[in-house]
Amino acid sequence: MHKTVASIWLVILAIGLVQTANGLQTDLLGMRADLEAFPAWTIGLIMASYYVGYSAAPLVSRSVIARLGHVTTMAAASAIAGIVIVTHAFAVTALVWALLRVVSGLALSLLYVAAESWIHERVDNRLRGRVFSIYMVVQMIAMTVAQALLSIDSPRHAGLFVLSGLLFTAGAAPVLFARRVAPHRAPPDPFDLVKLFRTSPLGVIATVLAGVSWSIIFTFGPVYAQRSGFGIAGVSLFMGLAMVGGAVCQFPFGWLSDRAGRRLTIGLMSAAAVAASLFGVWADAHGAEIKYLAAPLLGAFVFPLYAISAAHINDRIAPQARVAAAAGLVLLFGLGSIFGPLACGWAVSAIGPAGFFEVLAAVMATSVAVAAVAR
Repeated sequence: MHKTVASIWLVILAIGLVQTANGLQTDLLGMRADLEAFPAWTIGLIMASYYVGYSAAPLVSRSVIARLGHVTTMAAASAIAGIVIVTHAFAVTALVWALLRVVSGLALSLLYVAAESWIHERVDNRLRGRVFSIYMVVQMIAMTVAQALLSIDSPRHAGLFVLSGLLFTAGAAPVLFARRVAPHRAPPDPFDLVKLFRTSPLGVIATVLAGVSWSIIFTFGPVYAQRSGFGIAGVSLFMGLAMVGGAVCQFPFGWLSDRAGRRLTIGLMSAAAVAASLFGVWADAHGAEIKYLAAPLLGAFVFPLYAISAAHINDRIAPQARVAAAAGLVLLFGLGSIFGPLACGWAVSAIGPAGFFEVLAAVMATSVAVAAVAR
């Protein structure tokens, strides 16, 4: 275990820096859009645009990584993401933001394909759930740090946008030091999604639903908190608690999936997420303290879902196909993520802030049903 983690720790560190920047930018954009009085459905469209670019990247990832290599791909993507988020601060219109979000999603998705294919190439099945859980825990910790950074300045100012850009750029540094141990061959063609579904229907659908639920929390969690009357510090705390919940439970669920099986773990997590979402609906009519309690419960049961789903798929495919499957996983996650902000934007417009929790409950109920019938 230690040897495996040591071989990929610079990649994990790079992702940690990138996710700190990404968590900060997502909160910033949601809050700034709300402060600019963009309608909820417009915010949903802006946020969904990111996942359009995110979903397109796996289709070109092989040719890009073949030409540039894993290290250069990750470094260039980090730099592009940094430039894009700074541009948001100086061009505050819905259309420009939507276009910038497409570019950001494309760049970061390329980065994730390169990073995750690198990791999967170094890890075997026996440790896959735990190692990938470490990778996800680092992301949760990074995004928790991002919530603390949110309180440094007002979203109306350019300072936090510049800080996010600097953090993205810093994410290029660790992989530059890992150049000698990076994979030296291009990833294979992306794993055919139809074939991937035939191999693991549960893994595919659970990955899509993980994308839907993750994107709802990240894009509309800050909007929900702000519309519930929380100030900047309150929004930061609400989102930070969700990240802490995900970080604390990521490794235990990875361990459980290695021992008790991925399918059972996915079903239990999804059922618990439904209960947490319904608790959030109830909490919406009560005091701020109760609303804060809903956040870590959601994070605890929603955020580990992607790692367990990815491990379930990788258990069922040949070792030589895992690198290709990494691009397929990112594509599936991105496709699901497009629908999260769109559905949540509609629900918040039609129902009010509580629509945030109601959409999550419906998504996680679907995941329970899939875990009950699919393998």
